Amino acid sequence: MKWNFLSDKLLDDRGSGSVVKKLLEVRDVSDIGMFLSPALEGLHDPFLLEGVGEGCKRILEAIESNKKISIFGDFDVDGIASTALLLKVLRKFGGDVDFYIPHRLEDGYGLNKSGIAELKGRGTELIITVDCGINGAEEIEYARELGMEVIVTDHHLPEKDNPAEIKINPYLSASYPYKELAGVGVAFKLCHGLAKKTSLSENFLFWNLDLVALGTVADIMPLTGENRIITALGLKIMNENRRPGIVSLLNNSNFKKGKIQAWHIAFLIAPRINALGRLEDAREAVDLLCTYSKSEANSIAAKLEKHNIKRKKIQDKIYKEALDFLRASIVKENTGIVLSSEDWHEGVIGIVASKIVEEFNRPVILIVEKDGICRGSGRSIPGFNITDSLKELSVFLEEFGGHAQACGISIRKENINGFKEAFNNEVEKILKDRVMEKELLIDFPLSISYVDEELVKSLESLAPFGVGNPAPVFAALDIELADIPNIVGKNHLKFTVRDANKCISCIGFSLGDKIDLLRNSKKFSIAYSPFVDEWNGGVSLKIHDIKKGVFAAKFC
Repeated sequence: MKWNFLSDKLLDDRGSGSVVKKLLEVRDVSDIGMFLSPALEGLHDPFLLEGVGEGCKRILEAIESNKKISIFGDFDVDGIASTALLLKVLRKFGGDVDFYIPHRLEDGYGLNKSGIAELKGRGTELIITVDCGINGAEEIEYARELGMEVIVTDHHLPEKDNPAEIKINPYLSASYPYKELAGVGVAFKLCHGLAKKTSLSENFLFWNLDLVALGTVADIMPLTGENRIITALGLKIMNENRRPGIVSLLNNSNFKKGKIQAWHIAFLIAPRINALGRLEDAREAVDLLCTYSKSEANSIAAKLEKHNIKRKKIQDKIYKEALDFLRASIVKENTGIVLSSEDWHEGVIGIVASKIVEEFNRPVILIVEKDGICRGSGRSIPGFNITDSLKELSVFLEEFGGHAQACGISIRKENINGFKEAFNNEVEKILKDRVMEKELLIDFPLSISYVDEELVKSLESLAPFGVGNPAPVFAALDIELADIPNIVGKNHLKFTVRDANKCISCIGFSLGDKIDLLRNSKKFSIAYSPFVDEWNGGVSLKIHDIKKGVFAAKFC
């Protein structure tokens, strides 16, 4: 693993305050006050986002005229949170509001004609899309042919012209200063505009920021700018335990009572909500986020827990099969990985692709083979925009879309082999002679003599952590073992380090293969993050990587 330092200078000052100050400096944080104390005042005027003003006007007219409004969402957490937010706000106005979430296996992603036809049958006159629709030109034309108006709210990159009269998307708005909103962030902007145009209490809207934080973190959006404010404030509301659905989900997980943080959303809450949409119909997940009934929330959450357990089993099986195939084949350097199988589950291959990227550090696309149109999911690495690459390969594809680091494709079975070769050539062309090794971003070298509970507490002021604002990682250089290292649990490395007169316990999750390096090195360097160990109450170091060799001379 290659270590990349934001700064290679050793810290001169003592105290946790100097560490935080340098972190803000090396991360190029400009508005330090808003970064450390996120506040509503830091949010941009919603009417700067093109389409919000017109959208608000059209929605209020529809409600006033008692027209049936339907929200067309997506089956992932972002889409479900977006749908729940807009449902709650529009129903607060007394609107006749319904919703539709596509079935992943029957409908596929995004707007589809069968869903639109169903909404027409329910009497819908106005459709509002959330987290989808920006590339659904054909479907929007179909809705208009059926006599329905469509307002599109989405955050995906526009790939084609869209016939909808009202489109709300940061990428289509030159006047909007922040482009990285999640789908639920765009829906929130529309809701905020509605609040400003009416007597709707902004407090009511802001009490639902937990939904916005949920979708933003789950969709792996950068926790910078507005997203940081939204997520920080949303987590505060989430910690009030006001939403029975989220409380029930956490009660069914391994959550230990305490402060809910962004990583709890990413690893405990989101996978359970996603599990329903991956395997079955995701509509009940919307009910889970909307209900104030504890008994209803407990019932739906229990169902989601069962699906999550089933999802893990399916995922583990596919992952093992993919690894077995890769180990039995020759994978060329600087190419991607494209695998396909008739036996895989479409709802899980995206997660498995992420795990393979983590293992092999190269772009990955997994495809479920079936007669006719096959579907695939891809994940990528920094430096390779996987969705942009698909534009060059569109001759093989029926449809595609996504972000720089994730994509979805539809492809005919007979085109898979040709696509595999072309994709690998595209990866090889773009990455060229780049060494395909994992990279670890380290803020700066920091002696463990700085590490104590005060430092851990001060680092919390930089949370929430996620994409764009990762948890701080430091490097302790040329330190020594203070005890005999051993392996605990499932290949976790446990040991104690000494630097001058200070000793601290360390845990390296899944780093058991580094034990011989420790045993055979008089001195070594560690990349670490400090944390308070809930088991013993003391400060420990989470080890990200260990390197043998002398670094001190380089950093003097």
